[in-house]
Amino acid sequence: MNLVSIPAGMETGFFVLGRGALSDLPELLRTAFPGRTPWLIADENTWRAAGAAASDFLRRAGCSVMEPQIFPGIPKLHPDYAVSRQLAGRIRENMVPVAVGSGVLNDLVKCASGIAGVSYCCVATAASVDGYTSSGGAMTVDGTKKTVPCPAPYALLADVEVLENAPPEMMASGYADLLTKVPAGADWRIADILGIEPIDRKVWDMVQRDIRCWVADCRNLEHLFAGLSATGYSMQVYHDSRPASGAEHLFSHVWEMEHLSCNGEEPSHGFKVGIGTIAVVKLMYFIADTPADRARSLARSLLSEEARKTEVEDLLKRGCYGSAVAETAMAKFLSGAAGAERRELIFRCWEKIQRAIREQLFPPEKFTELLRNAGAPTDYREIGLDREQYIHGARTAQLIRKRYTVLDLLYEAGLLDDALKEL
Repeated sequence: MNLVSIPAGMETGFFVLGRGALSDLPELLRTAFPGRTPWLIADENTWRAAGAAASDFLRRAGCSVMEPQIFPGIPKLHPDYAVSRQLAGRIRENMVPVAVGSGVLNDLVKCASGIAGVSYCCVATAASVDGYTSSGGAMTVDGTKKTVPCPAPYALLADVEVLENAPPEMMASGYADLLTKVPAGADWRIADILGIEPIDRKVWDMVQRDIRCWVADCRNLEHLFAGLSATGYSMQVYHDSRPASGAEHLFSHVWEMEHLSCNGEEPSHGFKVGIGTIAVVKLMYFIADTPADRARSLARSLLSEEARKTEVEDLLKRGCYGSAVAETAMAKFLSGAAGAERRELIFRCWEKIQRAIREQLFPPEKFTELLRNAGAPTDYREIGLDREQYIHGARTAQLIRKRYTVLDLLYEAGLLDDALKEL
């Protein structure tokens, strides 16, 4: 087995990466899960990509296997927590669930394994997401998109030949997801400067030290998968998605809750966060390009709590965002003296934030070029958005999480309306 080194202290104990690695699955399962019977979980697409071959390798190696769970390939699976609960009800202690797939399928099995209290293995079928090695699954729970706590896979296997044969849009999606770590780092630097969430240097280095190398060539699948895996490890260590997720992911969560579709299909997570990245970078450069005195002069007046409540209700009037969002939005809203104090802090730190943004980011046109070269969309209309929904997504994204991002900074500074003109 071509075992890849894993940072100490990870929930993931084994990582096999290489050409032809699928044939190592029997040895990996015997080593990582001795005495447990594999249960392959796939959909029709991932079964063709790797599941059937994986089952073949296991049977030829003399492994007894459970009858596989194969979901339909069409319509696409959704990350519904109710499905994870159903899977969990079928898992027994002597079984090892084996997720054969990428983002949604891995998250469904990850959450199911967490509910059942057993460790699991993932056989990756595309370099399409950073969630393979992360703790927690991005799930829809009672209509609201949230990260559900659950352990990362104890074993991960990625066959480069399988990754190469994945649809090219899946690689493009994974590349876009990896590129988001650049502006996500800027969001964390903003929160650090304002004293809201200090940067953990060990975790920061796991992602940011090599991110420019990983995104330099979108065709290098080993670099791409290594980068996606490293960001997953960072989330394991930090017990939160902050190291790999900023405002761009909040855009995506809003559009998912709105059931965004393009030509009858839901755009991939990577494509949505890629469009979110372009938007976020433009908003950040609004800050970088606006002198502090000009920013102060543009700031709108602070709202009262009642006026903010009305504003939030108007943004959520579609009713598809779940019951918790309005409560989250109001819980982090600062009014009166607290709001004025936060605004003054932002303007005192304005020039320091400007420097951090310029140090962290490429110019906006560079992000567009990198995404286009990878085959990812660069215009919001390419993923089925119209201008109204695009701008609404920015306003609503600011509401849905407690995590501090550039959207919160702009809102608290009274500048969100002016910054949105950049979009």
